[in-house]
Amino acid sequence: MFDSLPFAYDILTGFGLKKNIRLFASGKVLSSFDVVRMQALGADGCNSARAMILALGCVQALKCNTNKCPTGVTTLDPSLNKGLVVEDKKVKVANFHKHTIEGVKELIAAAGLNDLTGINRSLICRRQNNLSFKTLQDIHPYIEEGILLNSPWPESYRSFEHET
Repeated sequence: MFDSLPFAYDILTGFGLKKNIRLFASGKVLSSFDVVRMQALGADGCNSARAMILALGCVQALKCNTNKCPTGVTTLDPSLNKGLVVEDKKVKVANFHKHTIEGVKELIAAAGLNDLTGINRSLICRRQNNLSFKTLQDIHPYIEEGILLNSPWPESYRSFEHET
């Protein structure tokens, strides 16, 4: 996702389509930072199923498809399902979500922004090795809107260009 999301965003932007299409990130979105990073990479929103199932009490026993989930999260077996007390778990999930959103707000404020619309690739860094890092903008530079509507395409996109 860390490469495909900015690629999808840039292709849509390059063809002038991004204003009409929303991108949602789903997968590996567990923390407040993950939400902000996905926004920086080009997502308009995020889904966080794994984080919510962990908040429900999943212990990652890898038995989801066997109907033998030891915590009762992914089973219909009444003897195992009794471990999933909805009245208790709904509070935990709600609290997790609330604190995740609060964390997003704190990260935005720390970046000197008022809302997510200012999040961009230059605000997030990725370690390259023990001694260096690059911003996401350095790794995935933005592309000009509509630039892929005409030839020649930018050098980094030429291998994708279709001959007519």
